Amino acid sequence: MAKLPREVRTWLTEAWYREVPVEEIYRQAPFRGPSSEIDEFLQRLETSDLSEEIGELVTRIARLEWLGRVRVLSGLLDARLQRVPRFARLSPRGFIEHAVAPNRPVVLTAMMGDWKALTKWTWRFLRDTVGDAGVLVMEHRETAERYDLNVSDLSEPTTLREFIGWIQRVKHSNARYMVARNNGLASAGLKPLARDVGFFGGILDRRRLDGFVSLWVGPGGTVTPLHQDTANNLFCQVRGRKRFLLVDPANAELLRDCLSYYSDLDAERFDVKRYPYLAHVQKLEVTLGPGQALFIPAGWWHHVRSLSPSVSVSMTNFSALLDTDEASFPVPGARIF
Repeated sequence: MAKLPREVRTWLTEAWYREVPVEEIYRQAPFRGPSSEIDEFLQRLETSDLSEEIGELVTRIARLEWLGRVRVLSGLLDARLQRVPRFARLSPRGFIEHAVAPNRPVVLTAMMGDWKALTKWTWRFLRDTVGDAGVLVMEHRETAERYDLNVSDLSEPTTLREFIGWIQRVKHSNARYMVARNNGLASAGLKPLARDVGFFGGILDRRRLDGFVSLWVGPGGTVTPLHQDTANNLFCQVRGRKRFLLVDPANAELLRDCLSYYSDLDAERFDVKRYPYLAHVQKLEVTLGPGQALFIPAGWWHHVRSLSPSVSVSMTNFSALLDTDEASFPVPGARIF
């Protein structure tokens, strides 16, 4: 018997230990091969020496999903949670109270006034000032499957000048995108740009640039699929516009269709017929323009589409009080005790 794909084995195991009727398992299983392969796998589950242990883990997962669903459904009673609030300015204390402590996204609309980048970073300025900088650009995104899981394999070196020239020619495409794999504004070639950004009145730590401040450059039409980050993120728009779809991590069921940090679900077109649990998943939409910043709390799912050629800066260099413990994020194969 050929080995069933990992995602099918996981699906069958969960369905079996959640006591889904066998006829429903056969009807809904994400597998189009011979039913004999499902027969054999279910028989192995039934006779496994680890049945009790696996059953307990599946039950624990189901209870966590239930707790998340309770929180989500309770939140529907509060109209304030149906949108992402916008604030002109927040002090560090206000930022904690309105964003970090409640673990909620917020938009800051007037805290980038000290960013010289807003007026300086024209395409011509970037070409003339740091155009010779060597950068890595993701290629073949329109043809590669799960491209954001293969950033290293799909990234190729070029110059920022060449890439900007391509953006100005095509204007709209998801084929190429400069993402957060260029050591941000701390790299030698891009470092001159660092003096043009601000630090949100002490919310961010100006001493931490290397590895914490990333530059995103691309045409309209670039898409970053639904995913989670392990750190609080302040996403700052310098040029162009981007649309974000955000989903509360309390929707724990989304992890069923997750590989690494990314979900296979299309956030722009949830397939409720195939995945009925998506019916109660609420998406919050935010369109970000130049001079605006979106706080994305650690763990929040988000999907991003560029609506026009854009330049963005994502910043995770929060002061120690606002930082998250990325090291504790559970990854497959890692010991957690």
